[in-house]
Amino acid sequence: MPLTADVQERTFRGVRRWCHSAALSQDLLQGVADRVRPIVPYDAAAWLVTDPATVLFTGGVIEGFEDQVCAPWFHNEFWVDDVNKFVHLKGTRRAAVLSRTTDPARSPRWAEVMRPVGLDAEVRATFDDARGCWGAAELHRSVGEPDFAADEAELLARIAPIVADGLRRVVLERAALADERADGPGLIVVRPDGTLSAATAAGEAWLALLAPADSAQQPSPALRTLAALAQDRRGHRLRLRALDGRWVTLHASRLTGDEGVAVIVEPSRASDLAALIAQAYGLTPREQQVVLALARGASTVQLAEALALSPHTVREHIKTAMGKVGVSSRAELVATLFERHTSFTKRTG
Repeated sequence: MPLTADVQERTFRGVRRWCHSAALSQDLLQGVADRVRPIVPYDAAAWLVTDPATVLFTGGVIEGFEDQVCAPWFHNEFWVDDVNKFVHLKGTRRAAVLSRTTDPARSPRWAEVMRPVGLDAEVRATFDDARGCWGAAELHRSVGEPDFAADEAELLARIAPIVADGLRRVVLERAALADERADGPGLIVVRPDGTLSAATAAGEAWLALLAPADSAQQPSPALRTLAALAQDRRGHRLRLRALDGRWVTLHASRLTGDEGVAVIVEPSRASDLAALIAQAYGLTPREQQVVLALARGASTVQLAEALALSPHTVREHIKTAMGKVGVSSRAELVATLFERHTSFTKRTG
């Protein structure tokens, strides 16, 4: 049955109110799912938080997917040539219905992962803005259920920028609550399917902070992402916020003998967080370079020489960055990105 304009508007307003108030990214996505599902019914879904710079998954809400689906799904997303990949959808401002993009049978994700477990219709969307991609969603209906209609896809596309804004807001607000507890690095060994193989005591403590209490035994989207990425035997890094509000960085490398993936979890450094917060404020890569150099004590002349720019251009970059962050001095700019949001103290000497 077609969605009426009144139903679409009520759903949009409800999602907008929720996205303006939710305090945690996972809660935000769960609330969006709860408001969308009665209007755009589905049988399984992945509502995901992404790193805005890489579109790698750092958390989220998984509904209706059996465990055996998750590992091949993550493998497909990172390694298999397929249609409607999130990394390709970002910036398009549309929700892509699989059947309107291609014959579903030509999609390995549909033919090899979803159809064998009884899932059929698919729609995908990304939650992004000019600053980056902050989340993504994939919804499915079971075999025998109707396909996603155009007005249902349009509703997902309409709420996408609202959800992106909410996720970006959470990044800024939760970063401001981060602290500098002295917890050291922990080691987690993850099997290829993303399940836990072994961990140090510190690793187990960190692991408990990477998943909700009611799913602590299930692999988090972040661990599944790293397990899938590490198939190329290169090192990979992922930033995400733990359940207690701290920002952490995960470093993953595949072990020899295909026995799994070693993941080192540690508190994020100030420079890592500053880059994320700068992106959330919409600073361009060049503006981020300038602000980072300012934090290191560089003068306008030194900045101009180092970046091969004129002093006037450097000052314009600084002025633009201050406007985006909402401050009126260079000191406030540096403090906002490196101290206020990260709770790290800038040291000199």
